[in-house]
Order: sequence, then structure tokens, then C-alpha cells
Amino acid sequence: MSHDAPVPRLPSNRRLLVVSYHFPPDGSIGGQRWGGITKYLTHHGWRIHVLTAAQQGPGREPGGVVVESCQRFPTLNDLYRRISSLRLRWVSSPHRGPPLESPPVERRTEKQGGVVRTVRRELGVLLGLPDHARGWTWRAAARIRRILREFRPNIIVSSGPPHTAHLAVLLGGLGSRTPWLIDLRDPWAGPFTEAWRAGPFEQSWISRNISARLERLVFRSAAGALTNTPELAAALSTIYPTLRISSISNGVDLERLPPPSRCPFPGLAITYAGTLYGDRDLRPVLEALRLFLDRHPSARASTRLRVAGDAGPKQAESLYELISLFGLTEHVEILGRLSAADALTLVSRSRLSVVLAQGQQLQVPAKLYESIGVRVPTLVIASSGSAAGREAQQVGAAVREPHDTIGIAELFECLLSGGDCRLEPRPELRDYRRIAARVDRVLSDQEL
Repeated sequence: MSHDAPVPRLPSNRRLLVVSYHFPPDGSIGGQRWGGITKYLTHHGWRIHVLTAAQQGPGREPGGVVVESCQRFPTLNDLYRRISSLRLRWVSSPHRGPPLESPPVERRTEKQGGVVRTVRRELGVLLGLPDHARGWTWRAAARIRRILREFRPNIIVSSGPPHTAHLAVLLGGLGSRTPWLIDLRDPWAGPFTEAWRAGPFEQSWISRNISARLERLVFRSAAGALTNTPELAAALSTIYPTLRISSISNGVDLERLPPPSRCPFPGLAITYAGTLYGDRDLRPVLEALRLFLDRHPSARASTRLRVAGDAGPKQAESLYELISLFGLTEHVEILGRLSAADALTLVSRSRLSVVLAQGQQLQVPAKLYESIGVRVPTLVIASSGSAAGREAQQVGAAVREPHDTIGIAELFECLLSGGDCRLEPRPELRDYRRIAARVDRVLSDQEL
């Protein structure tokens, strides 16, 4: 993490501790939020200490920010996942590129039914509670106790998922009177996101009950909470009416984005760079692409959909089946997992970036802000009344309902013809420099 802008030398006793499992340079989209916010909070006179599981490279600490890495211990769940992975059977085809990889929590072996399947799921979830970062909890809590003694922060922020970060603060801060804010980038125990209801943790009786109790314990111990959408803030306010909850959107650090590409892909180049999980489904895009190619045969040679990222087995299998069903083998490239920098370069070279947000009524995929940041026309597949739909319209992206295949195809046609598609990315609205100013006000209110 580095600072390009000068940091003013403001005499200040304002000290902030941020606890986040993900943080730059680990490449996770979840770490970009506080990576960007902390960079610009130093401009407001804050001294910041970040505790993270992300490994840090060599070099001096940036002005005003100390990043401390605390490695995660291996757990029994790691062994369980390794054994399970030996039994996976991926559906792949050599001419389509590498198979999509699956996040560990979504991996499944062959279908099993009845009691055996239920017991196996509950045991697997029990080994993974509260989440995949469970091996980090106690070690991070011990570090937090030391940091509280030595750094003496005025306020603490824990950011999740993984929500282990909140539990680490709860344990490490026992006896401390330092105000603590919970930052939820995604819901924890409730309200559940519709897109995740089919996930193993949401289907598990053990997970639902333990997670709900842990969430209540954490929220009752905190001074307030932050969310990244007003919709999630409103939903949580009905559950915790006495807790002060503020909405701080995700964004993008414009100083760290690559310049506009000098070698864009030819023709109609469409990119989806992100994880396929839950209800995220490329079917509307593939179906619209088939319709578009049937209407414009001359565009077939120069039209490509490039897909980069991870996927669960169910989503990966479905994707390959749909590619074959719609006869799009020659028009879709599966690139597998890419580094954050390579994925961003891929988007910047494209004519259109696709963001999937089906079933996510309370959230906005953080990938939206990267696409907008590099000023690439962006299409968000989501309900117009969802958090993602409303935010997309605000920042200058197109929104299409998941069933609106014709509308998606018409957008492809507009881009091909060079017409007025009413896509004007407005990245300045979600620049982390601006967002940090709002975070400063929220933290200052807590200090008072």
C-alpha cells in the first residue's frame, strides 16, 4: 500500500484501528474498501493501524498508516476441504480454456440425498463456523489486545466478511471502553440475501442458529455499524433499532486505476470479471448474445464474451452447458482466475463490462465501481428496484432485468452501431477520496 498524494502534517491524537481479514495487496475485492478509505483518511489527520491476514510486501509503511499482518492458523476444515477436493469432477473442455475454480465454501462432491446429505452438510458447516477465517480469530484477538495497549486507538472498526473480524475485536477488546464500529460489506446472519439462500451455510440449521446468536452478541457490544448500501442499513435498523447505523458506499481509488487502454479488443468485446455463485447467472447475457449474432451475422467474427473468475461447480457446469446450448463455443472464452491487475486490464480493453447482481436486493457488487472507474460502459443485470439497480443508474451504468433478453441484445446493437446508449460512467461520485471525507465525519461523531 502506498500513498501518491502528500499527507498534511496535522498534529492529531486521532487514532483508528481497522481490523479486516482482507487488505491490499491480497487482491481480494473485499480488501479494497478499507485500503482506499484508510489511504485518504490520513489526509484528515488520522493515524491508522490496520490488522489483517493479508501478507505485506517489503518496504516502508505509508504515511499515517501501519499495516500489521497476522497469519491464519490452519484448521480441521482446511483438511476437510482438501480431502473433498480430491473427489471433485470438473466439467471442462480444452478448447474453452481453463476450468473455473470454486470458492471452498461452495464446493460439493456428488449428489447425496436424505439424511446422509443433511448430516454431511451440517458436519461440514460445523467445521467451518463462523466462516473460512476461523483459524484467525484467537490469534488476531491477542494482537488486538497488544495494539490497544500500545497504540491506544480512539475508535475501532472491524470489517467483514469474513465476519471473524468482528469476533476477534469482541474477544480482544474485552474490558476496553474504546468505541467500536462494525462494518458490514455483506449481510451476516440476517437479513439473508436472496441470492445466497441455496448456499451450504444458509441451508444449515447449525449455521443459522449460531450465526444469529453471534451477530446479536456482536451488535449489542458495538457502538454503531456501517453498511455499504442504505438498503442494508434500513433492513438492519429493523432488527437493531437502538443501534446507530450509517451507510458508506464502496468506491474506487481513481489514482490506482490503469490509464485508458491503447489496445482495446476489436469488435464487440464483452467481459465478465467476477465470481459466479448463488443466483449470479450469465444465461441472460448468453441468450442475448445468441439473439444479437442471429440479427447481425456480419458481427460474428469480431464478437467475444470473455469470462474471468471463480465459480461453484453448479455454476461452472451450467455455464458450459449454456455455451453449448446456444452454440456460442466460438464466441465465449473462459479465462479462469486472473490477478486483480490482469482482470482490471481485461475490463479496460473491453467495449462492455457486465456486472451480475441477481437476487442481491441489499448489495452492490464492488466490481461495478472498478468498471465505472476505468470508464468502460457497464451493464448491470439486476432488478431495477434493488440496491445494485439504483446504484448503477446513479453512477452511469445500464440496468437490465434478468429476464430482459431483448433489452440486453438491443444494448449490444447500440454499442455496435456507435449510437447514443446513454452510458456515461461517473467514477468521481464514488472516489475513495470523497468517501473518506464522509467516513471522517462518522468517526468524528463517534469520538464525541
